[in-house]
Amino acid sequence: MTEFHCAELEVAVGKDQRIAISGLTAGDTDPDSLALLAQDFLTGQRAAVEIERVSPALCEPLTLIGPFRAANAGAASSLLIRFKNATGTPFEDGQDLMFDIVAPDFPAHLQVDYFTSDGDVIHLLPNPLEISGRVASGAVRRLGERGAGGRFWSIGPPYGHELIVVVASPTPLFAAPRPEAEAAASYLPALKQALDSAAPATVATARFLKTRAR
Repeated sequence: MTEFHCAELEVAVGKDQRIAISGLTAGDTDPDSLALLAQDFLTGQRAAVEIERVSPALCEPLTLIGPFRAANAGAASSLLIRFKNATGTPFEDGQDLMFDIVAPDFPAHLQVDYFTSDGDVIHLLPNPLEISGRVASGAVRRLGERGAGGRFWSIGPPYGHELIVVVASPTPLFAAPRPEAEAAASYLPALKQALDSAAPATVATARFLKTRAR
């Protein structure tokens, strides 16, 4: 299913051997296409497919990191984003945005971007209080923890599905810090240019999250 670059999909196989596919898509992922794909593996059984569509604007950053995301999926020790919330649990208004990043199996520099539902991007790392995104091989870096001396963020409007993208590269992705917040339309060409010249070992990952009012 790696061909679906603009989606975050999960596959489960029940005791009856029926495949269930669930998740989110920012692109034109077709539920029927997924069902047919699953049928190639279990002839005669139609998969249960339940996917939710999110803003198509979130497709472009996912497309840009597609090759690096695929490389990460094939790595022995992959780059990970870990939320404390259970998968699918929304972040509510006023709640702290806090999560862990598990570094890949090489010393890396992290670029962590939060794409909002209304077309902006907030650069969570590096940021004015944490100018270095460097992490050791396999290290866990927590972002957004109050009292830790770094930036922290609280959930607020606009609400909806949003996207966190993490790129881990041997050298910093950008030579100079980006503005802490900017329009995604301004940032994405710069991100593409940086990724086009990124070191071969570079990997990336992404997670959708849902925000809502209390």
